[in-house]
Amino acid sequence: MRVFSKVKRKRGTKRDPYRVVPIPPNSVVRLAASDRAAGALGKEAGRIFRIGYYGRTDGLDCIWLVNDNGEYEQTIDHDFLFKHFDIIVISEETDLYGRQRPKVPAVRRAAKIGRENR
Repeated sequence: MRVFSKVKRKRGTKRDPYRVVPIPPNSVVRLAASDRAAGALGKEAGRIFRIGYYGRTDGLDCIWLVNDNGEYEQTIDHDFLFKHFDIIVISEETDLYGRQRPKVPAVRRAAKIGRENR
């Protein structure tokens, strides 16, 4: 995976400011907006999602957001993504539909270190 801030890309367009349409699966995004336009998601500002694999019946403008448990939680389109999300990491994944790929796994939590182990 590559960190977005270090990616040098050609100039974007208004519809594709980051030149990543469709955004690759397994990319990482953070909800930045907390205004009314974000709807129910607005209350979850700062929440981090991974981009899931696209569905052949949904098309490439239907982006699945995957939560920390590896569950496909909700969908958005690219316009909503560019308006309300920060792109943290752009994945190198080339298979948009995830054929013969493992499911997006749950996020592995960091182990808690107890006081007795210090």
